[in-house]
Amino acid sequence: MRAALVGVTKRYGEREVLRGVDWQIHAGERWALVGPNGSGKTTLLRLLAGREEHDGGELRRARALRVATVPQEDLAGLHISARAYLLKAFDDVLKKEAALERLHKDMAEGDATQATLNAAAEIQDWLLHHGGYTYEVDLERCFLGLGFAMEDCDRPCNSFSGGEQMRIKLGRALLDPADLLLLDEPGNHLDDTQRGWLGEFLKDSPRAFVVVTHDPEILEGAVDHVAFLLDGKLYTFRGDFASFQVQFAEMQKTRERAYEQQQAFIARTEEFIRRYKAGQRTKQARGREKVLSRLERVEAPLRGPDGFKLRLTFEAMTGEDVITVRDLRLAMGPNELSVPKLDLKRGQKVALIGANGSGKTTLLRALVGEVSPVAGEIRWGTNVVMAHYDQHQRRLPHGDSLFNTVGNLLKTPNREQIMGHLGAFGFGGTRAEQGVASLSGGEKARLHLLAVLLAHANVLLLDEPTNHLDVNGVAMLRESLQAFKGTLILVSHDEEFLEAIVDRTWAVAGGTVRTAAHYDPDLLNQAPEPVRIEGRKASPIKKQEPAPAPPTSRKGLSKNERFRAEKRKVDADALVARLSAEKEKLEKRFSDPDAVFQEDWRALHERFEKLKKELGRAEEEWLEATAALEEDDAIRGV
Repeated sequence: MRAALVGVTKRYGEREVLRGVDWQIHAGERWALVGPNGSGKTTLLRLLAGREEHDGGELRRARALRVATVPQEDLAGLHISARAYLLKAFDDVLKKEAALERLHKDMAEGDATQATLNAAAEIQDWLLHHGGYTYEVDLERCFLGLGFAMEDCDRPCNSFSGGEQMRIKLGRALLDPADLLLLDEPGNHLDDTQRGWLGEFLKDSPRAFVVVTHDPEILEGAVDHVAFLLDGKLYTFRGDFASFQVQFAEMQKTRERAYEQQQAFIARTEEFIRRYKAGQRTKQARGREKVLSRLERVEAPLRGPDGFKLRLTFEAMTGEDVITVRDLRLAMGPNELSVPKLDLKRGQKVALIGANGSGKTTLLRALVGEVSPVAGEIRWGTNVVMAHYDQHQRRLPHGDSLFNTVGNLLKTPNREQIMGHLGAFGFGGTRAEQGVASLSGGEKARLHLLAVLLAHANVLLLDEPTNHLDVNGVAMLRESLQAFKGTLILVSHDEEFLEAIVDRTWAVAGGTVRTAAHYDPDLLNQAPEPVRIEGRKASPIKKQEPAPAPPTSRKGLSKNERFRAEKRKVDADALVARLSAEKEKLEKRFSDPDAVFQEDWRALHERFEKLKKELGRAEEEWLEATAALEEDDAIRGV
C-alpha cells in the first residue's frame, strides 16, 4: 500500500471540504480523481503530497514513500538549461554515477581490494534497477513528447513562455522515479498530440499515480480505478474510465430509486404523525416518530450544478472596425512572428490556433499592449471595452470574499443572482464567504475567468478559458460565448469547442499568421518555416502557396495526412540518428579491452540488444513514412 486515508476530514473555516474520506492507493494502481469544480480534488492531492494537514481522521503513508508532483517553483528567474532542470529528477542516479566514477578512478590507480570491487558492483546493480542506463533516453523522449525540439534542451528555463515552462515542470514530475505520482489537470498546457502522448506515457507507467483531469484523451486506457469526489465524500470504482461511467450511471439509478422510495415513506409517516399525534392514536404516532429518528437516511442522487445560464452583456457597441494590424513583427526568442495584415470587424468571433510556443499568447499580449512590437502597427477601433483572460494572470482583490467580489462585478446586491454565478464556477454554498486569497491556483483561474466574463466588455480575448473547467462548466461557457453579441478572439486546443463558437480563423505557424473566413484548422499545415533573427534584422518571409495537384484517378494524401506523414518521417529520422550514435558508442565500449574492469557487461549487453530493436523499429517507421510520401508525390506528379 502506497497511501491510505481513513475517515479524513478537512475544513476551511465553516466549510467542510472532506467528510470522512476513506481511500487506499496500492502499488501500481492508476487512479483518475474526478468531480465537479470546487469539490476538493486539489485539496485531496495536497493532503496526499504532504503539502497540507488534515483536520481529522488518519493519513497513512508507506515508509520512505516518495511522491512526485508538478513543482510549484517559478522558472521565470531560473537561468539553468531545461536539460539541467529536468536532470534534477535523477539526483539519486547522478549521485550514484559520481560515486561509481570515483571508484573507477581508484581502481585505475591500483585499488583492487575486494571492498572496492564489491562497492562498484553494488552501485552498478542499483543503477541497473533504477534507470541508471536509460535516464538520458527517457529525458529525451519526454522532452520530445511534450512538444519541444531537442535543441531547446540547452535553452535557459527563463527563455521559455509561461505555457512552455509549465510543460517543462510537468516533464520534471513525469521523469521523477517516485513511488506515487500526483498530477492536477496536467493537460491544461498541452495540445491534442501532447495530451495523446501523456495518455500513452501514463498507460505504460509502472508507478502508482493519481491524475485529476476531465480529458478523455488522457484518461482513455490509462487508468484502472476512478475516485469520484462530491459534497466532501469519495466514491471509488474499479475499472477504466468508460467502466466508471457505466457503474456511476447504475449507482445513480439505484440511489434514485431508493431515495424516492424512502422520501415517500417519510412523507407518509410525517403525515400520520401530524394527524394523530394529539388524537386517539397518540402512541402509534410517537412510535413512528421514534422510527423516523432512528431511520438511516438514503442520500440524494449525486448531482452537480447544472442549468445555469451565464449572460454576457455590455453597454455600447464598438465601431465597425475593432482591430486593424499592419506589418506587425514580434520577437519570440530566436524567432520572429510576422503579421502582415489582420482585420477584426464588430461581432466577429475568431479562433486563434497554433502549436504550443508558436506565438498565440505573444500575439494576444501584443494586441492588448503588454508586449511591444519590433515593428508595425496595431489600431483599436472606437467604443472598445476590452477584457483579456490570460490564465497566468491573477488580477483579483485578494483582501475580499468571493461573494463581495462577484457582487461588485455584477453590480447588484441580489444574493440569489450572486450565488448562482458562484455555484456555476464551483464556489457554491458556504464557499461564498471564503477569502479570495485562500484559493488554489486553479480556483483563482476560474474566478479570474468569471471576472473577465462579467466585465461588461464588448471585446473578449480569451486564452485557453476551459483549462480549469469541468464538463458542465465548459458546456455553460460554450453556450454563453455562442450567445455573446460582441467580438471575440478565442485560443483553445478543443476543436469541438471552437467549431461551435467561431466564424473566423487566425492560424499561427511557421512565423506568420494565415486567416480564413470560417473555422479551418488545416491552415496550420500551410504555413512556411519560422523566420530566424540574425542580430536585429530578420530575413523576410516568403509565402509558399501549395501547388495545385494534377487530375488523377488515384487519391493522394489529404493535407492532414501529408502533414502527419512528414512529421513521422522527420521524427523517425531524428530517432534513427540518435539511436545509431548511441549504438556506435556502445560498440566502442565493447571493443575497449580495459572496459572489462570498469563496465557492467550484463547491463551493457541488455541495453545493446534493446537498442538494436528500437533502431530497427525506427528505421521501419522512417521507411513507411518515406514510402507514403513518395507515393503521394507520384500521384500528384511532383
